[in-house]
Amino acid sequence: MSRAKTVVYCLLVLTVAGIGIGLAGYLRLGEEPEALHSVLPKDCDVSLNRVHHVATRDGVKEWTLDAESAQYHKTNNKTVFKDILATFFLEDGNTIRLSSRDGVLLTDTKDMEVWGDVVARSGPYELNTDKLCYKYESHTMFTESPVIIKGNGMEIIGDRMAFDLQTEQVVVWGRVKAVFERFTL
Repeated sequence: MSRAKTVVYCLLVLTVAGIGIGLAGYLRLGEEPEALHSVLPKDCDVSLNRVHHVATRDGVKEWTLDAESAQYHKTNNKTVFKDILATFFLEDGNTIRLSSRDGVLLTDTKDMEVWGDVVARSGPYELNTDKLCYKYESHTMFTESPVIIKGNGMEIIGDRMAFDLQTEQVVVWGRVKAVFERFTL
């Protein structure tokens, strides 16, 4: 047998063996579903990768959430997310794009909390903080952590912040510092 035929034959045998091992593992998990369940964290009911969620109110899309992974915990009605990118849709057609490393969505209230390198962008403005909360009922975002808002020739720094997504009004308080590049009266 030539060397080329031997290599092809070996590759074919390895491929068939790999398929067989994979199929055997799949069939074993099918017979023993608890073996699959054992890989989930103890208090987690469902675990998913690459998640896309859309939240609507009265048929209008309010926000979307994409995450690298999600774990649903039925006992306390929460979903824990990793590597989040959320988009909030404002009434005037503008959007707020929010990113963070971690977050949790309370499935009964639709309230959300994100933390870890939180960045929110809308138009020329960017907000940076460690933690940000979203309240579904009042359609507001807020943080009790230090916040920096930059954009359009200004920078505002404060200890806390609240943002009403309906009126698009921001309130910053607690040792507030504002810097304007160009200011004309």
